[in-house]
Amino acid sequence: MLNIDFSVAVTVLYLIILYLVLSRFLFGPINEILKKRHELIEGRLEDARKRLEQAELQTAQYEQAIRNARSEAYRQQEVQRERALAEKTDLIAKAKSEADKALEEGRARLAAQAETARKKIESEVDTLAKRLATAILRDQ
Repeated sequence: MLNIDFSVAVTVLYLIILYLVLSRFLFGPINEILKKRHELIEGRLEDARKRLEQAELQTAQYEQAIRNARSEAYRQQEVQRERALAEKTDLIAKAKSEADKALEEGRARLAAQAETARKKIESEVDTLAKRLATAILRDQ
C-alpha cells in the first residue's frame, strides 16, 4: 500500500519552512518594491496625463488667440478699407463739385464774353453802317 516514510514528511516540512522564510525575506520585500514601483509609475502616468491635458488646453487657448487676432486684423482691414472707400467717394464728389463749379463759372464767363462781344459787334456794325452810308452818299 501506500508507504509514506519519514523523509517525505521532512521534505514537506522543509518546503513549508522554505516557503515561509522566502515569503518573509524575499517575496514580501520584492512584492513591496513592485508595489511601490507600480505606485510610482501610476503617479508619473497621472502627472503626464495632467501635463498633456494642460498642454492641450494651452494649445487650444493659443489657437483661439490666433483666431481672435486674425479676426481682429481682418476687421481692422475692413474698417480701413471702408474708411478709404468713403474718403475716395468724398474726394470724387468734391472734385466733381469743383469741376461743375468751374464749368459753370466758365460758361458764365463765356456767356458774358459772348454778350460783350455781341454788344461790341452791334455797336461796331452801327458805326460801320453809318460810315458805309456816309461813304456811299459821298460817292454819289
